[in-house]
Amino acid sequence: MKIIRHIAMLLTVTLILTGCSKDDGDSQTAVGEEGRSEICVKTNLMRMMTKTGPTTVDSNSELQGYDLKIDAYYHDTETKYLDGTKLHYDSAEPAALKWKFWDGSAQLHYYWPFEGSKTAGGATASTLDFVGFCPYTKPTYIGDPTYNHSTGVSFSCNLGSYVTNAAQAGMQEFLIAVLNEQTLATQTDAGGALPLVFKHPFALIKFVIAEGSGTHVKVNNIRIDDLYTTATCTYDGTTMTWDDHDDEADMTITPEDPLQYGTSSTETDYFMVIPKNYGTMTLTVNGTWDDWSNVTKDLSTDVNIDWAPGYIYTYNLTVTPYALKVDISKFTEQW
Repeated sequence: MKIIRHIAMLLTVTLILTGCSKDDGDSQTAVGEEGRSEICVKTNLMRMMTKTGPTTVDSNSELQGYDLKIDAYYHDTETKYLDGTKLHYDSAEPAALKWKFWDGSAQLHYYWPFEGSKTAGGATASTLDFVGFCPYTKPTYIGDPTYNHSTGVSFSCNLGSYVTNAAQAGMQEFLIAVLNEQTLATQTDAGGALPLVFKHPFALIKFVIAEGSGTHVKVNNIRIDDLYTTATCTYDGTTMTWDDHDDEADMTITPEDPLQYGTSSTETDYFMVIPKNYGTMTLTVNGTWDDWSNVTKDLSTDVNIDWAPGYIYTYNLTVTPYALKVDISKFTEQW
C-alpha cells in the first residue's frame, strides 16, 4: 500500500508541473489548480512615433491593435510551459486586466507553477522565461523563431523582395520581447502583471533634401548598392545582435514625387533595413536641374553606414550640380 500511495503522489506532482491551467477544459488543465495564481501580462513599447512607409508599430495604442504570440519556458531550459498562446487587448476591461489570453472567442487562464516546484529534469519550474512576438502570425519574410536558454530567441529574415520603397509600402514590421527569470513574486512586484517590453529588431532610414540644394534640383531616386537582404537576429532580453549576413542587393528609393526643397515633397518615406556596420558605402542620387534645361545626372559620395537595431537614421542631402553632401551626425534617434 505504501508503494501504491508513493506512486500516486509522484503522478500528481508530475501533472501539476507540466500542465498549464486553462478555463476551456482541454487536456492541459492541471491538477491542483485551486489556490494557484494566474499569469498576467502587460505590454509596452520603448518609443512612440508616427511614420510613413512600412507598416510599423509606433505606439502602445498601435500595439494594442495586434494579437501577440506568447511563449514561456522553464528557466534555463528549452521546455515550454506556454506554447504559442494568444494575447489579446480588450479595452472594455479594467486597466490591469486589458491584456488577456484568448482563443479567438473566449478568455483563457494560465497559472503559475507552485513555488519551488521542479521539472522532471531538476529545473525550477516556478521560474519562467517569457518570449513575445508581434504580430501573432509572423510576416512571410521572417523565418520560424527558435529559442535557446543561453542565447535567447533567434529568427532569420529575407528582405530580398523589399529592396524598393514601393515594395515596402505594405510591409508589416516584426517585433520581439524577452523577459527572463520571472516568478509570481516578480509579477506581484510589477503591479500584478509582467512588463513585457517589445523591441524593434530592424533599423529605419529616410532621406531629406537640405536647404543648401536650392530650389532648382529634383531628386528622382536614391540608391545604395550591395546591401545585405538576409541575416539572423538574436535577442536575449538585454542585447540584440545580427549576424549571418548574406545575399546582397541594391536598395533604391524612388519618391512618389521627386524631392525638391521648398515644396511639399522634401523627404522620403521610411525604409526598413537589416542592421549592420558596413563601414564606407557609396550613396548615389539621381537629380534633375530645371535651370539647366532639365539636365539629369547621377551624383555619388561615400557615407559611413553603421545601422543598429531599433534606431532611425535620417540622411540630409545637399545636392548641387557638381557635388553631393550627406549629413547624418545630428539626425540619429532611438526608435
